[in-house]
Amino acid sequence: MTGEISSHIFQRSADNIVIWTLPIIGAVLWAIIKLIGAQLLRLRDFWTSRTRALTAVARKSTPNGPQEGSGVWTLSPVTPPENYKTSVQNARILSIVNLKGGVGKTTIAANVAAHLGNHPSWRKRVLLVDLDYQGSLSSMAFPDDISWIPTAGTDSIVTRAISGDLEPNLFVAACKEIRQEPRVRVATAYYDLAQAENRLLIEWLLNVHRTDDRSWGRWISDLFIGKIYQANEMRFNLARLLHSQSVQDAFDLIIIDCPPRLTAGTIQALCASSHVLIPTILDKPSGESVVSFCDQLEIMRKAGLCPFIRHIGVVATRYDDKLNVTGETIKEIRDDLQARKFRCGFVPQMTFIPNTVRLVRRADEGIAYFSLAPDASPYPKRAIGKLARHIANQVGVPPAQPFDDELDDNQQLSLPVAAE
Repeated sequence: MTGEISSHIFQRSADNIVIWTLPIIGAVLWAIIKLIGAQLLRLRDFWTSRTRALTAVARKSTPNGPQEGSGVWTLSPVTPPENYKTSVQNARILSIVNLKGGVGKTTIAANVAAHLGNHPSWRKRVLLVDLDYQGSLSSMAFPDDISWIPTAGTDSIVTRAISGDLEPNLFVAACKEIRQEPRVRVATAYYDLAQAENRLLIEWLLNVHRTDDRSWGRWISDLFIGKIYQANEMRFNLARLLHSQSVQDAFDLIIIDCPPRLTAGTIQALCASSHVLIPTILDKPSGESVVSFCDQLEIMRKAGLCPFIRHIGVVATRYDDKLNVTGETIKEIRDDLQARKFRCGFVPQMTFIPNTVRLVRRADEGIAYFSLAPDASPYPKRAIGKLARHIANQVGVPPAQPFDDELDDNQQLSLPVAAE
């Protein structure tokens, strides 16, 4: 009898042990399978890295001989962050882009930010992101201060941002306030950015995986839910940073000043942005660059890089309506944009930036907005204010208080308004 009881107790204990250990063994086996799978994917990436890089830059064969392809940036697969559509549509991030230099991108970025931060009707917290390695925007924001220049052996804020090296809270803290208006802050760039963009492109093409900096708890959690493997999707580094809750809470609007090149930084800016503004001088070469950029942006949208980005429109800089070439260029740009059925047009004429030396300045002379006397030069300062208001309305940034005058968005040069 005692033996039967002991046998029964032993059997029950063995059954309980099996019941408790089977799920544990299953979980461990699942984790091992996922870990092996991740290593196999890494091996695959290494094995195919040379083919991937060469495919991205390959020319295509045509009856007339080899022809350049669509470019490296649309390389598949495109892997945006989780909840990317919601994040980018809720963000207030404007990229100012044209693939031609000298058209006033930095001037517009700095002065619009100054107006939205300083004007009593706005008082907004604006972040300026300088993505040009020459640091023109940074120099303009801090003309008498070199403390923003990184010390020897360190990288600029923007280099660390596009490399994915900064946590959101650290990024916000590292952005530097401008003296005339503390509500406007700048993520500064310097010459180290040029090398960083080269490095990021090569690492991405070769699918080089970064050192895993996840905590043990996060690593184990990702392992069990099957997310241990993380592809090198550099194109969304800036999106992950700027869409973070910490950054979105810190600023009412983010304005990115892009270089006149499709660099790694420019691509990241477009992937992060909710809206894009295209400045141009009204001459033939500049007009052609507007259409060329819209062509490339449409290719990137269709590839899934920035499918939700919206056009603010094209804004004329150094505008002079007395010149014959002005009307001719407007017509050419309008006709080309309409022929291609792009969802882009001109902003209202009253927001065009006039041709005046008071506004177009060297970077080391500072942001013009703060030194423009309203009574001495009302036109450029008023134009900046109206452009800033138009941008804010389009992006969804509300004013701090009502305006006395109304901006009539219907005052056009018989041009199509930017639309979706």
